[in-house]
Amino acid sequence: MGRRHQRGWRRLVWSGSVAGLVLAGGLVQATVAHALVGESPARTWGIGPDTTTPAAGGKPRVLAILPIGDRIFVGGTFDVVIDPAGVTYPAKNIAVFSATTGAADLSFQANASDSVTTLATDGSQLFIGGAFNTVNGVNRRGLAAVDSRTGSLTGWNPTVNAGQVDALAYSGGSVYAGGNFGSISGSSGTSRAFAAKLSSSSAAVDTAWSAAPNERVRALNVAASGGGRLYLGGEFSQVSGRGGTNKLAAVSLSSGAVDTGFVAPATNAGAYSPVYDLTSDAFRVYAASAGGGGACAAANAVTGALTWTAHSNGNMQSVRLKDGLLYCAGHFGGTGSFMGQTRQKLAAVNATTGALDSFAPRINSSQGPWALAVDAKHLYMGGDFNKVSGVPQPHFAMFVDTSARTEPTAPASLLGEAGNALVDLKWTPPSTDGGSKLTKYRVYRSTTAGGQNLGQPLVSLSGSTRTYRDAAVSNGTTYYYVVVAENAIGRSVASGEASATPSSTTVVVPPSAPRGLAVDNPGGALHLAWNPPLTTGGAPVTSYRIYRSSAPASQTSTPLATVGGTTTTYDDLSGLPGITYYYIVRAVNSAGPGPASNEASATAMQSPPDAPVLSGTVVAGPGARLTWTIPANNGAPIEKYVILRDAVRLVVLPADASQGPTTYTDTTASIGTHEYQIRAANSGGNGPLSNKVSLRIR
Repeated sequence: MGRRHQRGWRRLVWSGSVAGLVLAGGLVQATVAHALVGESPARTWGIGPDTTTPAAGGKPRVLAILPIGDRIFVGGTFDVVIDPAGVTYPAKNIAVFSATTGAADLSFQANASDSVTTLATDGSQLFIGGAFNTVNGVNRRGLAAVDSRTGSLTGWNPTVNAGQVDALAYSGGSVYAGGNFGSISGSSGTSRAFAAKLSSSSAAVDTAWSAAPNERVRALNVAASGGGRLYLGGEFSQVSGRGGTNKLAAVSLSSGAVDTGFVAPATNAGAYSPVYDLTSDAFRVYAASAGGGGACAAANAVTGALTWTAHSNGNMQSVRLKDGLLYCAGHFGGTGSFMGQTRQKLAAVNATTGALDSFAPRINSSQGPWALAVDAKHLYMGGDFNKVSGVPQPHFAMFVDTSARTEPTAPASLLGEAGNALVDLKWTPPSTDGGSKLTKYRVYRSTTAGGQNLGQPLVSLSGSTRTYRDAAVSNGTTYYYVVVAENAIGRSVASGEASATPSSTTVVVPPSAPRGLAVDNPGGALHLAWNPPLTTGGAPVTSYRIYRSSAPASQTSTPLATVGGTTTTYDDLSGLPGITYYYIVRAVNSAGPGPASNEASATAMQSPPDAPVLSGTVVAGPGARLTWTIPANNGAPIEKYVILRDAVRLVVLPADASQGPTTYTDTTASIGTHEYQIRAANSGGNGPLSNKVSLRIR
């Protein structure tokens, strides 16, 4: 299923003109004329912060997506989720969205201390893999499982030794893991390097499972064609000492034995390039390849014979099948970037023939997508971006099938502020526009609660307008309002009701609650950030009061600190390492403090290390020998070094007692120019990236 697990095979669906292809055994597979999803995604929640410049090797980034029914799980490197109004809410490297409403489930409380790179499920447990050391504050190194409804940690507790997990797959009561790890220790037994099989219930390692790749495994996929096979993709040249498995192999799910009838093809323009992702159907296995540009490719599911390959000018990161098309996502872009045509980070090809489809969305970053997933009605994409085809959609996007687009959800947070013979209304956008751009808001008014006539709007406004001043009101009368959103499909249900009573005497009330309080724990401080209240209460916000406690919902009436009314951040430097602190914030105007924000918490940490100084040389092999200095650890011993090649995590090296090592030789780089960086980490987190070193491998 690749780094982003996908279960089973779905019968292909097509529309428009089709042609048939006769396969072995008399099977006929149809080919699809065009994509069923549009080039613009739905406007929904995303991953924050919604910065002008998307991440480049840092936060935020989505690395894994897994649909389970209406719940869409995402993993990566991020601290918050963000709603369409720009309000952020805490979410540490794991989040879940609704495919129907587009909103995050804020009651889902799973969090990881570092990157989540892959996800899988057995239906009730969500298995997560990555580079983390804790989940929900409990020691879990590289692998963990949480309840897929609540996010609570389960007892499944293997340990990844020296490295990280890049890929997970689930089948028949077993979890399969791939990565660059030295081994995985379970409730009993220890695995070989780079690939492992574990019980999904006990976490016992199947020590008899014999698959033994000689280098990193980046992708796993349970063969949709059946036969009890598991596809492996990565940087290896052999599996269990066997040739014919260069970068792509098939092994037995039960025993791990290499399927010698499957011979790996050269997936990238005649080259055996590293495979970063895999998916399959009943006929073929599909690969996303890096090196020398990049490619997506199709090979016979049984023999491995190459069916077609589609070359690009950047690494291919993910592939997924939907409605007879293979969607290919990666770092390519510009004129002639994909199959000689212009595509910007995402393209689609006919899964049977490899012919290019007209689907051509525009993704606004150099790195672009890192993960794809599909279900019956959607194509999901995550990565480094904040706009897709001009639609603001930070780091996570849902492309909706044309036939599955719906009316918007209701506008949110409608509030009314009364003045002298006027009422000012404010609201926030729907959690999803249903896959069709908002065209109008309609405002309805009544003088009795719930009495609005939804056939007669007070006013119709553009889809980008979220305020309205009603000046046709009388002082002393209470008015009740609702707002409805509209797109080309239809109208939403009405928003919640707001009321206001205009008066010639200005009545100032306290502000509403600050929105979206989030706390992060960079070393040396606990950093708070929030959004202003939706309404000021009729007078300017003069200050914000920050309250802290060491237990949930137990803040006292004495604030920890007070900041000015135009400040929406605060750094708490007084936290003790290892202690979890809980915060709320209140806005204050001339009428006094308003209600509390949501509660947010984080654990105070040590400061991370400084940046190492990196240098490198090309060595015979071919390879790249990297050397770096040991940086200042800022009070906590260095625990590991993370080396990046071309902005992608290459290897994690544990530090020894002297806080080394200080050298590493990369023997897996393809021919061409590569850019390296390194950072150190301690209990305070990841330090900054080093200088960049560019080396040309010949």
